[in-house]
Amino acid sequence: KVIIIVLPLFVTEPQERLHIKIEKLRGQMVSLGTTFGFLHPDVQKCSRDLDQLLLQYYATRRTKQ
Repeated sequence: KVIIIVLPLFVTEPQERLHIKIEKLRGQMVSLGTTFGFLHPDVQKCSRDLDQLLLQYYATRRTKQ
């Protein structure tokens, strides 16, 4: 018999908003990359913007721990 315990992950509203922005931008980047190629300047800008959002997200997670 295996018992799995799932602990709820506490997510704040700002984290959730960032998560939504991250997923939206990730989808946009993949779409642009598929259309224009991943070295296109617009794709590269999306990638940089995504990096910044991810850094913000991880910073909010770090302050909660």
